[in-house]
Amino acid sequence: MTGDPGYSSAIIEVPQAEAAAGTTKVVWSPTHGPLNVVVPPGTTDGAVVWVQSPTAGNVAVTIRVSSPFPPPPPFAGVPASGPPAGAYPPGAYPPGAYPPGAYPPPGQPFGPPPPAAPSNMRRNSIIGGGLAVLLALGCCGVVRAFTGGDDGDDKQAGKPAGLTSTTAPATTGPLTPAQYGQALAASDAAIGSTFGKLNTGDSTAFSKAAPAAASTIRAESQKLRAVDPPDGAESVHEQLMIELGSMGDMIEDAASAKQDCPAASPWASLLTSGWADGIREDAKKLTAADPSYKFGKFLPAAPKETKRRLKNGAFLKRASGGPGHLKIKNGADDTTISLVPTKGKKPKPVLTVYVRGGSSFTAKGIKDGTYRIFTASGEDWNAGKKGFTRDCSFSKFDDTFKFTTTSFSSSIWTITLTPVIGGNASTSDVDPNAFPK
Repeated sequence: MTGDPGYSSAIIEVPQAEAAAGTTKVVWSPTHGPLNVVVPPGTTDGAVVWVQSPTAGNVAVTIRVSSPFPPPPPFAGVPASGPPAGAYPPGAYPPGAYPPGAYPPPGQPFGPPPPAAPSNMRRNSIIGGGLAVLLALGCCGVVRAFTGGDDGDDKQAGKPAGLTSTTAPATTGPLTPAQYGQALAASDAAIGSTFGKLNTGDSTAFSKAAPAAASTIRAESQKLRAVDPPDGAESVHEQLMIELGSMGDMIEDAASAKQDCPAASPWASLLTSGWADGIREDAKKLTAADPSYKFGKFLPAAPKETKRRLKNGAFLKRASGGPGHLKIKNGADDTTISLVPTKGKKPKPVLTVYVRGGSSFTAKGIKDGTYRIFTASGEDWNAGKKGFTRDCSFSKFDDTFKFTTTSFSSSIWTITLTPVIGGNASTSDVDPNAFPK
């Protein structure tokens, strides 16, 4: 409660519910002493009641009705209602005029009705009421969003209403043969959607398709691992999961790791791998147990092994214009021998010749200079990529070979490509991707 000692007036605040029902407030003011304030039912904010004070006589008490919602701010440009600011002291009104709900001093008749409020006051009241209604509806909406309204109770404990679970119901026992066959067929089709994109002879294209294929195989392997297969299929089912997971790893490794044989097709290597053979074998066992257990359509049959070769002494690049000779005795696999100058940042071979295993050949026409000798051996020659596709090895002689010519002689070097007792030439392995071409 507040008061102004210069005027016989005071202000008290009453909750909205008490103002609507009516109440009596006994308050004490340092200025006016004890005041017994009767608040009539239906009292509105700003109403004035007159109270007899033992020390100050009649006191005009202004009732401020508190609301649970803050009042809306006034619209810009709309003047506040009521008399001009400063025309009357707080709680005082023009002579004979009382605000709505106010009572005259005891023994005095009612004065003329108070002046009508400007039209914008009603507008503010309507707008304020509208905001209050919207706010109330907003609160209700928030409550409904979290409680789910009256659409029904959620029977799953600990979960908000209206949310549904996407987890498949747990099985209570082994699948029936029909259900198991359907699970195998679904995973087989899912794997095939990405596995077929690996069918390319281009290593770059294979690497781009590999992550999706590996991810799909692993995902389907996990799905099948969660399945409880019918009686009689348990051991084969478990082995199949191992084969699938390992094939997923192999696909990913083939895409990221350097290949031992860069000329080989990663697709062909995948189909001829031990993991692929294991999946085919597991699929046969499942079908033998029940014809409805069909799996492995995504995996083509392994291609037949080929052993393509060039003729002995075939030149991939021929040297000419020099008197030097290089004699080659090959007691190992088919091999290409390249003569590479030692000078230059990335020197290229001046001579490359194909010598079959167990054969010999002499390359002529080598110009004077200092060279290194690189060898690449293996099986199944890919003429398009100019390299072997299986059992590849790449190496170089540690020593250099100097070819010189005088008026009396020219250099003739002899190399043997199999380890020999008393040999004096050591070799080192070479990264296949760094092999000079």
